[in-house]
Parts: sequence; C-alpha cells; structure tokens
Amino acid sequence: MGAIDGIQGMVAAYLASPRGQEAIRSFLSSPQGKEAIDTYLSTPEGQQMARLLLGRALDRLKISDEVKDQIRTALAEAEA
Repeated sequence: MGAIDGIQGMVAAYLASPRGQEAIRSFLSSPQGKEAIDTYLSTPEGQQMARLLLGRALDRLKISDEVKDQIRTALAEAEA
C-alpha cells in the first residue's frame, strides 16, 4: 500500500502546483477534455461527483446564500 500512497501524494502535489493546474486547465478547455468531461458526467458516477464538487464550490463562491440555497434545492429535487 505504501507505493500507492506515494503515487497518490505525487499526483496530488503535481495537481496542486501551478504547472499541474495549468495542465488541467489546458486539458479541460480542449475539445478532448470537454468530450471526456461530458462523457463522464453522463454516467451515474459522474453525476454524483458533479454534485459533490458543486456543493463544495458553492461554499467557496462569492454569491448570496439565497442563490446557493436555490441551487442546492434544485439539485436535491433533481436527485429525488
């Protein structure tokens, strides 16, 4: 297990670095990246991950709590 933890740490460090963030940004804005994201988001796992990330993103966005609550309510209704 130690090797996996080491690899995960290396990946996490790279993704947190300016170079890693630029690589992510570049990939996500490319046609291949957009297609990959769209494909992933069409799966149940992708939908679950999107809700998780959106919830965390809402906590950090500088928008009113009312708007955050509306978004959370809409997400909860869509899940039901």
